[in-house]
Amino acid sequence: MKEISVIGLVSKILDQYVITTDDGAEYRLSAIMPWEAVPPDFGSGDYAFHLGKRMIATGTTDGHTIWGATLSEVI
Repeated sequence: MKEISVIGLVSKILDQYVITTDDGAEYRLSAIMPWEAVPPDFGSGDYAFHLGKRMIATGTTDGHTIWGATLSEVI
């Protein structure tokens, strides 16, 4: 896994929050790390506030999910 920071549009597909970059890459957003013993969607409700907005997502990725994702506004 590696650190990542991407800019894209936040949306919700089924029950998962995702960020889609300008080049079409799509990452699932997860507020937790994969080894944490809580439900996978724990803390993800914080992403609802940012639906439909262009944001910067920062965290650790395995190529499909941004783990421990934090969102900040694009300035």
